[in-house]
Amino acid sequence: MHNNKIKLSCLFIFLFLLVIDGNAQSKLRGVIAGINGQPLNNVNVLLLNSTDSFLVKGLVTAQDGQYIFENISPGTYFISCSFVGLKPVYSPVFSVTGKADLNLEVIKLDEKEATLQAVTVAVKKPLFEQKIDRMIINVAGSITSTGSTALEVLMRSPGIIVDQQNNSLLMNGKDGVVVMLNGKISRMPVSAVVQMLAGMSSSNIERIELITTPPANFDAEGNAGYINIVMKTNLQYGTNGSYSATAGWGKAPVVAASMNFNHRQGKWNLFGDYSFARTGILNEISFYRKVEQTGGVVETLAATDRDSYRRNHNGRLGLDVELNKKTTIGVLLSTFSNLYSMTAVNKSEISINGVLDTMIVIDNTEQHPLSNYSANINLLHQFNGKEKLSVNLDHIYYKDANTVDYVNNYYNGSEAFLYDELMKSFKSTPISFWVSSADYTKKWSDKVEMETGVKSTISRFTNDVQVERAKQAAWIVDQSLTAEFYLKEEIHAAYVAFNIKLSAKTGAKLGVRYENTKSNLSSSTVKNIVDRHYENFFPSVFLSHAINDNNSVNFSYTRRITRPTFNDMAPFVYFVDPNTFFSGNPALQPSISDALKGDYIYKRFIFSLSYTHEQNPITNFAPRVDPVTNKQTLVAENQRARNLAALNVSLPLRIASWWNMQNNISGIWQELNAIYKGDPLRIVQQNFSINSTQSFTLPKEFSIELRGYYQSGGLFGIFRMNSFASADFGLQKKLSDQKSSLRFAISDFIGVPHFKPSVNLPEQNLVVKGNLQFSNTFFRLTYTRNFGNDKVKETRARATGSEEERRRVNSN
Repeated sequence: MHNNKIKLSCLFIFLFLLVIDGNAQSKLRGVIAGINGQPLNNVNVLLLNSTDSFLVKGLVTAQDGQYIFENISPGTYFISCSFVGLKPVYSPVFSVTGKADLNLEVIKLDEKEATLQAVTVAVKKPLFEQKIDRMIINVAGSITSTGSTALEVLMRSPGIIVDQQNNSLLMNGKDGVVVMLNGKISRMPVSAVVQMLAGMSSSNIERIELITTPPANFDAEGNAGYINIVMKTNLQYGTNGSYSATAGWGKAPVVAASMNFNHRQGKWNLFGDYSFARTGILNEISFYRKVEQTGGVVETLAATDRDSYRRNHNGRLGLDVELNKKTTIGVLLSTFSNLYSMTAVNKSEISINGVLDTMIVIDNTEQHPLSNYSANINLLHQFNGKEKLSVNLDHIYYKDANTVDYVNNYYNGSEAFLYDELMKSFKSTPISFWVSSADYTKKWSDKVEMETGVKSTISRFTNDVQVERAKQAAWIVDQSLTAEFYLKEEIHAAYVAFNIKLSAKTGAKLGVRYENTKSNLSSSTVKNIVDRHYENFFPSVFLSHAINDNNSVNFSYTRRITRPTFNDMAPFVYFVDPNTFFSGNPALQPSISDALKGDYIYKRFIFSLSYTHEQNPITNFAPRVDPVTNKQTLVAENQRARNLAALNVSLPLRIASWWNMQNNISGIWQELNAIYKGDPLRIVQQNFSINSTQSFTLPKEFSIELRGYYQSGGLFGIFRMNSFASADFGLQKKLSDQKSSLRFAISDFIGVPHFKPSVNLPEQNLVVKGNLQFSNTFFRLTYTRNFGNDKVKETRARATGSEEERRRVNSN
């Protein structure tokens, strides 16, 4: 009942806004004349705000050279006119007050423009652009992002939190994040996605889109929304592309290289990209917990120093062929090969009543390779200007393997050596998907457009885990921690959506998606551990209304589902020390969320307010502490419910012609109704974040970018998180040929953020806290060069049908 009242209240507010009249509006009219004073048609006429040159409206002149701008709010403006072969002309600044019908002086375009061999227009996009349903991060134009990885860019993005210990992503406080590549869902578990992003060079990325309110044609998976990573594509005829090389240092060396190319000739287009990166990182991690037992208080402090590196290869190769004017077929192949390698020294101290009782020193090494290949066939047929059909067939395969060796050395309270223990664990996880989809669009009239489609996903997953212990010079399998699991899953879906233009100022998009899911998890010894068959409908409503040229409002309602990742369901074991380890949970259930969102847009400023209610939310790696054995297990669990309200503000500012600023401010209120050992647990937390980017254009082709980020404390599952901040600096010099540049970047120059999760519930005998540092301050120098033809011809924008599936595969 409470949720229904909120939905009705938001709807009434929106409908009320629909009938609000804007401020007094004026009409502007005038005439553009050419040589000899004759009226000139097809002239580009732009109405610009005099304070920041922001585009208010644009049009072309009629046959009589006349232009008319209607519904103009009070303010100061000027007009820009341009026509091929003639020099652009700008009018004097003029004022609009009250409601009037203004006739402006005739503007003459009568001076010929000098002929040039070539004209290059360079427009620098801001790092962050806030749209109605998404935040766009323009990675290609960012100096501070140069030489970094996609994961590092995300870590510094508004509303994104990356937990590298547990390999998970949060967006606006919610952890049901779906990752897409070029509109194609990555069907890996989140941990695998994190590793893939950690090895993806930002040099091959055009932009990253943070989509918070996906419509019905998107899969219903993910309550937080989508992260869409758009790779660079070249828009020219002939052969063209770019390449880059990066060298740097943090506490270990960093090297990276990337290239992309595009060859378009006649009716076919061949394109591809490749990147390599090797990044060395030193990590410092510690955990503390306190347990009350009959004999007193047991405290455990575990500290880890990790010397690790990531080595990544990523490649794509695609071909589009235009069979005729209406039909295009395309093939896209992609692959990556990633390796995480680590050696660590772990020290665990166990104290009873404040006195050291046992100390364990653990030497361990880890090799974690992850490989992938995928293939997509896409057919696009345009029946006419109002109908089109897109068909996709995808096959995706992942192979995740993990080998860890442990040497556990035990000491007593006096630090005298007692004995040692040798252990090793193996994990092999092949995952395969077959995905087919068809999407059809038809424009019924100027006011109504329909989208409909179907999709099927068939997946197979094997998780083979084995733990061995050395006894008397032989390796003995620990049967309690060894098992082989198999998951079979099918998801069949259909959707329909209508784009409706209700009036000249009001539009709506109404849609519904149906999904039917079958999941079966078995082991080599037990069948049907999980055997589920469920179906759901997912409605979505989007309404928009332009009050006037400077003011508009939007409203949306969406329902989403978050399914457990395959690795979360299939048990596995990863030891931090003999008494602390991560594991899976086959009892996990999917969660359903309902989200409301309203936006108010004033010129380029956007204010968004959202509310989400999630039933059975999945919290990753919730702590379970056994007070008898002092063993802690971190496992994904369903909680009762989660409520989240968020306010997001986007404030782009132009301080001067050489200084642009983008500010993003977010505030989040979150309530988690959890369960611990069968008892209810309520946790409430508020937090806010500020992300600001300053861009400076300097003489002689120099430019500077400064980026700062602050995140106050918040919730992560049942953990409370500390506040942290980061700052980056970038300097760019465009070289004389205008096709190459040098970029120098420093990440985290004020210090590396430390993540400090904690749970302080002594009445539940649950006191846990940690201190995790995953990154280092890096200095990077990158050289980039473009090559090839400059004649512009747009390539086909294409997405495949397997975007959502890739999210559900994990990697380190």
